[in-house]
Amino acid sequence: MSNICFVIGTRPEFIKIIEVVNELKNLSEYKIKIIFSSQQNLLIKKYIDKKIFNYDIKINKFNSDSGFISSFLIKMEKLNKQIDIDYFFVQGDTNTAFATSLFGFLKKIPIIHLEAGLRTYNLKQPYPEEFNRQSITKMAKIHLSQTPSSKQNLKKEGIDKNIFVVGNPGIDYLCKVIKKNKIKEKIIRNSILITMHRRESLDGSLKLFVKNLKKFMKKNPHFKIFWPLHTNPNILKNIKDSFKSKENYNINFSEPMKYNEFLKILMSSEFVITDSGGIQEEAAFLGKKLLIARDVTERIDILKLKLGYLIMADGSRLQQTISSFKKKKINKSTTLKWKKMQGNGKSSKKVLSIFRDQIKNLVNKNI
Repeated sequence: MSNICFVIGTRPEFIKIIEVVNELKNLSEYKIKIIFSSQQNLLIKKYIDKKIFNYDIKINKFNSDSGFISSFLIKMEKLNKQIDIDYFFVQGDTNTAFATSLFGFLKKIPIIHLEAGLRTYNLKQPYPEEFNRQSITKMAKIHLSQTPSSKQNLKKEGIDKNIFVVGNPGIDYLCKVIKKNKIKEKIIRNSILITMHRRESLDGSLKLFVKNLKKFMKKNPHFKIFWPLHTNPNILKNIKDSFKSKENYNINFSEPMKYNEFLKILMSSEFVITDSGGIQEEAAFLGKKLLIARDVTERIDILKLKLGYLIMADGSRLQQTISSFKKKKINKSTTLKWKKMQGNGKSSKKVLSIFRDQIKNLVNKNI
């Protein structure tokens, strides 16, 4: 019986992988193993039941990307001797996905890459994710893309086989959580949800973003902001230092939230400002007025469909974009196009179908 291993290190990876895991458990000829890499130890421990993991790599301390990756490779070497891994599933562009792919490549274990083909073609934005995902493409055997545009990126890079457009399994989980918790959309007018976590914003753009946000709030004090803070200590310190003054900007800061609680806030918000890739997808799926706090985005279909707009990492376009958004409604037909691209909550079943029908023929472990 073959062992399929999913390696998860961050909360977004869990959200985007878990429904694929649940579908593949229906394959009686495979054993499904879930490995936790320890990349986001605090977030995972607090907000996800660690009982879902079969193995915990347990990297307790690392002060750098290279420290994490080197420790991961050493630990994975030992683990592989225990469980004899046949296939790796990796999600996206995290250091966990990169390190797993590197290990798989060196050991000739086939890599199946979920969310393949997203690109900005700027290695500094996002950093190090753009490097990670381009590198994973070179090492992966199977490329599971969200959209046709991602598939086209891979083709332009010379990948001419084993590319499948499957949509977004993370949206499957979103739909499941909304249904299970009976979350209903009750939009609070003039409400804004903000999430910020990109490390490249520490070059000074985060401070400028806060400065532009304060300007906006002074002109528009009737707006209400909800801002769950990321656990990255550098991001956290930067934001807290920027709000040390006693001025009241009608901002409600919070710790990171359980996913169902976060979705309640997301669904009640009129506007969403984020630098997160996953939240871009979710906000567009839910028809929110989306402002992307980055200079570039790999989710180019969102821009093409005009479901979201770049306000730059420093927030320099924040005021004009919100003013423009206030004058119009989100086009329902374009939202439906995006929902269709994302798989309408059925992407994981598509991944299962591809694995069952084609993976055995496509993957040659001796290459």
